[in-house]
Amino acid sequence: MATNQPLKALVIGAGIGGLACATALRRVGIDVTLYERATELRAAGSGLSVMSNAVNALATLGIDLRLDRRGQIATSFTVLDHRGRDIRDLPFKEVCEQVGAPSVCLSRSDLQEALLEAAGDCRLHLGAAATGFTTDDTGVTVHFEDGRTAHGDLLIGADGFHSAIRDHLVGPETSQDSGYVCWLGIVPFHHPGLTPGSVRHYWGSGQRFGLIDIGHGRYYWWGTKNMPAARSHAWDGTKDEIAHAYADWTDEVRAVIEATPPEDILAVPSRDRTFLERWGEGPVTLLGDAAHPMLTTLGQGSAMAIEDAVVLAHTLAEPGAHDDLPLALRTYEDRRRDRTRAMVAASRAMSDLEQADTPEQRKVRDDYFRLTPREELARQNAEALTFPGIPEPAPHVRRTLSPLERWYWIADRTSPLNGVFRTRVHGPLELPLLRRALDILQSRHPLLRTAISGDTGGAAPAFRPVGGRPIPLRNVRTPAADPDADTRWEHEVNEHELAEHLDWRNGPLLRTVVITREGAEREDDVHDLLLTAAHCIADGTTGLSLLREWIDIAAQLAAGEEPSPTSRRTLPSAEDLLPHHHRGEAGTAALTALMERDESEARRLQPRRVTPSQPVPFHQRRTRMVHRTLTGGELELLVGACKRHDVTVHGALAAAMVTAVAQEAGTPEPTHFSIGSPLDFRAELDPAVSHDEAGTYAATLPSRVLYRPGTPLWPMARAISQDLADRRKREEHLSLVNLLGRSGPSTSTDDETFMRYMDEQGPLNLCLSNLGRHDFPDRTGPWRITDTQLIAGISVTGAIVATALTSHNQLTWNFSHIDGIVPAPRAHHIADASVHTLLSAIRTAPDTPHVSH
Repeated sequence: MATNQPLKALVIGAGIGGLACATALRRVGIDVTLYERATELRAAGSGLSVMSNAVNALATLGIDLRLDRRGQIATSFTVLDHRGRDIRDLPFKEVCEQVGAPSVCLSRSDLQEALLEAAGDCRLHLGAAATGFTTDDTGVTVHFEDGRTAHGDLLIGADGFHSAIRDHLVGPETSQDSGYVCWLGIVPFHHPGLTPGSVRHYWGSGQRFGLIDIGHGRYYWWGTKNMPAARSHAWDGTKDEIAHAYADWTDEVRAVIEATPPEDILAVPSRDRTFLERWGEGPVTLLGDAAHPMLTTLGQGSAMAIEDAVVLAHTLAEPGAHDDLPLALRTYEDRRRDRTRAMVAASRAMSDLEQADTPEQRKVRDDYFRLTPREELARQNAEALTFPGIPEPAPHVRRTLSPLERWYWIADRTSPLNGVFRTRVHGPLELPLLRRALDILQSRHPLLRTAISGDTGGAAPAFRPVGGRPIPLRNVRTPAADPDADTRWEHEVNEHELAEHLDWRNGPLLRTVVITREGAEREDDVHDLLLTAAHCIADGTTGLSLLREWIDIAAQLAAGEEPSPTSRRTLPSAEDLLPHHHRGEAGTAALTALMERDESEARRLQPRRVTPSQPVPFHQRRTRMVHRTLTGGELELLVGACKRHDVTVHGALAAAMVTAVAQEAGTPEPTHFSIGSPLDFRAELDPAVSHDEAGTYAATLPSRVLYRPGTPLWPMARAISQDLADRRKREEHLSLVNLLGRSGPSTSTDDETFMRYMDEQGPLNLCLSNLGRHDFPDRTGPWRITDTQLIAGISVTGAIVATALTSHNQLTWNFSHIDGIVPAPRAHHIADASVHTLLSAIRTAPDTPHVSH
């Protein structure tokens, strides 16, 4: 759209939410048109409260509705029993003073009038019943029942509990009944026991009553009575029946019912819905009751709609918002989700408490309010009555892929290049808890909120932010009696997580799986958590960090805490964070020197690689995994032997793999082999990147080592250890970060040529990624944690890649292979031979090696 044209918003619904939305959007220069299904604007004869938080929210846009002139400022809030005896005087007025704004009680029609005046020149179409919408590159078109359509840049569904826009977004839903009917009325009323500005709630057995001064001599009242849903949804009772229900209640309750004409009493069902985590898609979103209907117990329904409208307006007014409206709308939703979810849940919980209908429940209810310290009641009120403000815009990634990231993307687009991270959780663990934890995790990491725009039409591939697309969470349930239940995770890794592409076009660039095996007791439940990430946003360290953070967030939620969703910083690519002497001409010179040394060494040593069993076309390549472990005792022997021989554990594992490959190839005489070792360089960047920031920060160095048939493992292990130490000292791994910028494919037409060169003539197709000893906890919150490990996809970047991790007193050693190039029997043989070679070397006496499958 042209930058000199105001944004055009279509708002469906002209109730409190829709009018508040129009008012707020006009304040930030957005052109608004309202559409209302009713043929005339009539507010039902009910009252409501505009709480302090809503008043303060409007003030952030300079909006003052002067509600104190239309209604009555609440000056007291008292809870009484049905006979009018005090249960508790709430610290309501002092909290309103503390947050700096009054709470005003008024009729719905008075608030509607105030908002209509404030909305000013917004066009309003009545008798316009929306039925659905369509979107395209030009915006959104709403379709109406009478055949009309309307087109705009964005659409806000503010059409209440029975929202047509929500129905179009999510389909048919069922409502949740409160278990009671609610009666409403407004009437001129005076009673000597009532003071101006009073809010009174009366509690009985399965019944409540509210009596609220709304100014100008009028009182708003409401009453509830427990009743089956079938009857409460179609109440056809009389005023006499209502009066009878409150016959033995305090005088003012009976008097206000008696003073209300029968035709002015409304009976309405009280309902909410299961909280909706996704409010929109594309240029469409929801607001108010359409997004998060709640029970009326807290009196915050209108305030939440007003807060929504204000946050939406501020979000759309932020720089760049109009350039990506879907992202701006998802940002608004992210900002409102936690606040509204908490308010919906609190309304439901308080409703259930206040409607107590047994002596035991009533005692718990009344004692809670009588005995809770005033300071705690004030804190709870302040939490509700404080507008949380407008968070800073969440950082987002919008940049061209670096040469390194682009190579990973090319490989993944050709054949899946996924990293898979697994851990096992023991104990009761609910899927909704993991879902919420995953949403918070996503909110913390900008790269988890991205997709990739492909290089169609000559444009370079680039990260682009995506909002409102949650990280997929798949649940697999296995019976405890299933003989394969313990290894079901291996099946999921091989058949799905290594074999299926992530949706890089739409994002996000990771997904999750929970494999649940139910025990005889909930404490015996076992859950395998799998996190699968695209290599262009996550190396091994990133994946393990995200997996741990996911579980830690879930543990906080399980403990009743609210983990912060605040986003971490947005980082440039690894190439742009290299130290100064590895950038520009200095970086080019260092890379040139490294390439010349490597080429000279390769010509001199003629190192061998893994020989393919058969050719496999690039697009048909699929990674498979062979799982092996070293037990705690074997790990202890390995560490001791490495210390005695002055080698690293990585060197010993790599030497065992080279030995297995060489022996499997029948190598009869001393021969050099190549094996790659990824080195993490986070700490060497400028500025440094922490282990818990998402991204890919590892460069693979090839070691060319001499295999001598019949000789001990340790000289080769020492050579690998020393080679990597020397090359790290010379910062060759940092030089290699620039390699793809110089020699990698630069356009899509170069991709096939580069892949073929790397496949046939590249420096290596055998790798070991050892993350060493990882501090993954054995307990988190209420759960025991075991079996943390990682598995690497290969795609077109090699033939065999092993990953090793030491955690939970064991070493997991997973061998990934390209099926066909290295068929499964051959891969199992190489994995077994690697373990056998290593264990034979570390045991002081001959023994039958133990291989854990």
